[in-house]
Amino acid sequence: MPYGVLFAAEGPTGLVVHPFWVLVSIVNFLVILYLLRRYLWGPILTVLANRAEKIREGLAMAEAAKAERERMKVEVERLLADARREAQAIGERLTKAAEAAAGEIRMDAKKEADRIRERGREDAKQLHDQALAQLRSELAGMVVLAASRVLGRELDPEKHRALIEQSLDEAAPQLTEQS
Repeated sequence: MPYGVLFAAEGPTGLVVHPFWVLVSIVNFLVILYLLRRYLWGPILTVLANRAEKIREGLAMAEAAKAERERMKVEVERLLADARREAQAIGERLTKAAEAAAGEIRMDAKKEADRIRERGREDAKQLHDQALAQLRSELAGMVVLAASRVLGRELDPEKHRALIEQSLDEAAPQLTEQS
């Protein structure tokens, strides 16, 4: 058979749509769609839903952590403010206590100084009285010696000493007023 004759007998060669193959194609598409939905699309949606849920949980946890951080920051600021106030109050109490102690020490020092001054006065008065008594004794001895030389004879030193001391005692108020 000649080559040209074979093709001439079949007729026009245009696009021919056979309903059987269209039906087979539709069935194939539906089977593939079912299989994809059943075994591929479902697990993919489940994985995506799980992932979306984890992301939502992560965002919620981040928000909770942020809120907790803010709450902790406020709490820390409050505690710091309380600590500052307490430290200032303690400082003020210590300052007042130190001032009171300093005042008490000053008062004690003044009392001690007054006591020492008074004791010094008493000691000076006592020394003055001792010196005066010693001076009287020596003066009486010198007067007796001078009187015995003037009179040229030995006088009873005890009688004269008693007489001189009596005279000095009578003259002592006048001598102290002049000094």
